[in-house]
Amino acid sequence: MSFSLEIFVKALVTTSLILVVFIVDPLGIRNAAEDHYEDHILRLWSPFFSKTVSNEIVVVLIDDKYIESTKTYPVSYRNLTRLNKIISRFEPQSVFYDILQHHEHSDNLSQWITALKRQKYPVLMASNPSYDTDERLNHPDSLRYKIAKVADLAAVSWSGEGRYYPLSVPWNNKRMNTVATAMYKNWCEKTSQCEENPISNMNDSLIVQWSNKHAPNQETLFPLDISCGESTQSQWQQLKELLVVSLTQGIQDQNNIDSTFRKLCPPFLTIAASKLSAPGAAGSTELKQAIQGKMVLVGYHVTGGADLVVSPVHGALPGVYFHAMALDNLITLKGDYWRSPEDTELFNLSIADIVEIAVQTIVLFLVIWFRFNFLDQQETQQFDEKQKLWGAFAPMLIIISVIAISVAISHFVLHVGAPNWYGLVLIMFIDLPVFFFFIFEGFRPKLQSYKKKLCLFAKNTIYKLRKTQ
Repeated sequence: MSFSLEIFVKALVTTSLILVVFIVDPLGIRNAAEDHYEDHILRLWSPFFSKTVSNEIVVVLIDDKYIESTKTYPVSYRNLTRLNKIISRFEPQSVFYDILQHHEHSDNLSQWITALKRQKYPVLMASNPSYDTDERLNHPDSLRYKIAKVADLAAVSWSGEGRYYPLSVPWNNKRMNTVATAMYKNWCEKTSQCEENPISNMNDSLIVQWSNKHAPNQETLFPLDISCGESTQSQWQQLKELLVVSLTQGIQDQNNIDSTFRKLCPPFLTIAASKLSAPGAAGSTELKQAIQGKMVLVGYHVTGGADLVVSPVHGALPGVYFHAMALDNLITLKGDYWRSPEDTELFNLSIADIVEIAVQTIVLFLVIWFRFNFLDQQETQQFDEKQKLWGAFAPMLIIISVIAISVAISHFVLHVGAPNWYGLVLIMFIDLPVFFFFIFEGFRPKLQSYKKKLCLFAKNTIYKLRKTQ
């Protein structure tokens, strides 16, 4: 078999195996690996998402203390009305209630509906698009009809998106905005800080980036029985610490790993509902400063609650933070938010998968070529030091360049974000060691020469010392 044909056959076989792994993935290994490394990259990227906590978003949590004081769960319409009245007093920009209300569960529903109708700012209510059918929304006796008349519906549930956050979801032969999209569009209208069309593709799904920052006054508004502390480290120092712990997990103390990986304080200024209902809360200047002109997201944080999201930076959080963080991504990143790779309708492959397969094929071709030209022929041909070094460095430089170009295309052209770079970066760690051996072989004569000179110097030094004694 000729050289070129042998390389072609080997590359073809290897590419076929890669395609089988990408397309079939019978044990779900690829998907599990993608999720795992995506979490790592999002965690490493968290120091760079923003320098400070968002000044546009506030979260209000209906906590255990509030439930115990009001003795109602779910929160009654009367207590929701009271909570809404206090929030309204501080003039927020908009308010979202992450509370699915499918059936009337307490008295004073009319009071709650009237309170929502009176608000001068946009009020958004959680919606399950599959539940909010045209029939329910057009039936006068339906609770969903009554709520939809006084508030905007925003989707909080969907399927087929995995870990990502869609900008809109199918609904009654049209599309419904998700919470982040709806609030972002309203923010754009109120602040005039966006382009004419703030979101170019409503079918996009966000790869939500998480911040590792927290509000400086967090402990006074939602006591967590812990100290949030103030980080004095720079963004690069934080990255260095995360990298060190990530690479040494096997020998690190588990408590040290948890303290580095898991931020205990939330990524937004969070106010306890019990704080808002406390005596004198309506006249609090601190609460007014925290809420006035802000986008407020209200959700549950009850022990044993099922509405949770897992953040790679914080661990388990109430689900309302997922909407808040997606909203922060849209505000902070504008049109440069990270998108979930689009499906190309070619088997089960996304654009990122195709880029990765192409890179792996190029890299494997170079590895096979290198092995044939140097490793397999070094017994029959004598290579000088320059040939050995150039033979190893050339393919290494090509591989690094190909990967760098692929990352640039993924980020700046396809906008699929860093989580899809991990496979490309891992190629360097898997394939580059093949070339390190030959590099070492090229440097070995010089190393041996330095070793001999060092030994001779040591012997002469010892001889002189003994002679002087």
